[in-house]
This record gives sequence, structure tokens and C-alpha cells, in this order.
Amino acid sequence: MLSFDHPLSERVRSLIRIDHLFNRFNHNTGSDDKWSHHVALSSLFEIMECSSRAELKLDILQELERQRQAVRHRDNPDILDRIQRASQDLQDVQQKFGQHLRENEWLMSLKQRIVMAGGTTPVELPSYYYWQKQPAGLRRADLQRWSQVMMPTYHATKLLLEILRSNQRVMMCKTQKANYEHTSLAKNIHLLTIEIPQSAGVLPEVSANKYFTHIRFVQANQESMRGKPVEKDLEFKMMICSFDSEAVA
Repeated sequence: MLSFDHPLSERVRSLIRIDHLFNRFNHNTGSDDKWSHHVALSSLFEIMECSSRAELKLDILQELERQRQAVRHRDNPDILDRIQRASQDLQDVQQKFGQHLRENEWLMSLKQRIVMAGGTTPVELPSYYYWQKQPAGLRRADLQRWSQVMMPTYHATKLLLEILRSNQRVMMCKTQKANYEHTSLAKNIHLLTIEIPQSAGVLPEVSANKYFTHIRFVQANQESMRGKPVEKDLEFKMMICSFDSEAVA
């Protein structure tokens, strides 16, 4: 099965982006391959850009506090403890997100060159070539050291997305004439997740707000950004998710 997320707010879109980039960073950091570590560094720089908005930390802390207040009224000490630890760890980070990387002249030079065609070849950046020739364990230690102060943001983001996805209402849906329409969502819906078999070979195009949801499926292809609309009717699963558990009760 393939799952396609459609965030209904920029805040949730940012959380999904950050989570995706950290997952890519962690996956490639775990490898011994130098090219995987190249991707990990590129991911680290993308995380810097994606998380540079000054209000991001405040947004995350405020949502963690809302969830803490909500969980206090339920018998779930484990999730309450995780929320409190995530919030405290994030508050303990005093510096601006990614500031330690910006103060590293070598990393900032690499960040500028990594987006240039051939910008990190040994001819252009011999110091990076030297780093890539270091033992995998040393490179991994560097990557972990550079990312360490960012990890509270990752853990808090991952926890919030876990809470969001756990507050869901599942709907079994079927298109009519290749389209699906839903006249109203509940208030405070923050994410739609559409699940469909990979064998169907389709992608969903979603237009949604709290008043109206329209979904149509197009053929998946790697020749153009928009595939041809699918003519046949399809069955799929839609999860309606909210930070407010009562909204999907």
C-alpha cells in the first residue's frame, strides 16, 4: 500500500518536511558508504533551511503544551512523560536553530558548493575529498556531532506527528467517474492521508478545506508532473487526522 499525506495547514506541512529530512539524514548516516554520507550532509543543510523560521520552535512548544493539557485528562502516563521530555529537551536548546553549523566556516563553504554542478569534486574542494577518505566511523561521528543539537526538534516533531496520526477517523471510499467528493470535514482537521494499493499505478490530486474535499486520481508516470486522469472507479482508504481527538471521535 502507498500512503499519500495532504496537510491542511502550513504548520503540519512543515512538520512533515522536517520529519522526512531527518529520516533521510538518519538513514544515510547509518551507512558506511561515503556517498551516503554526502546525502546525509545535503539533508542536514536542507534541514537548516526548512527549520530556519523563527516561529517554528515556538509553534512546536505550543502544540506540545496543548497536547500535554489534553493528555492530563486521560489515563496515558507514557505519552504524557514523552511530551514533557520532548518539551524540556527543546527548551534546553538556547541557540538559534542551526547556529552551530553557520559558525562552521568549512560546513558553510560546503553548503554553498554542494548545490553547484560538480561543486564538491576534489578539484574544487580538496578538503571535502580528504574528509570523504576518512574512516566511516569518523565521518559518522562528525555527522552525529553536527546534528546533535538539532535532535530535540526532530524528536518533538516526530512525537507530534505520531499524536496527529493516532487521532484519526478511517473512511473507506470509492470514486465515481474517477472523482471523489466529500461535502464537509469536521472542524480542526489537520491532515488527510490517502491509502491505495501500489498496483493501482495512480496518484491522488487533492483539493480540501473544512467545507469541501475533492480527490481525483491520475496515472503515475515519470514523463510529466501531471498524469492523465484515471477513467475507472477506484476504492481507497482515507484517514482524517486531527491534533484534537474529539474532532475525529
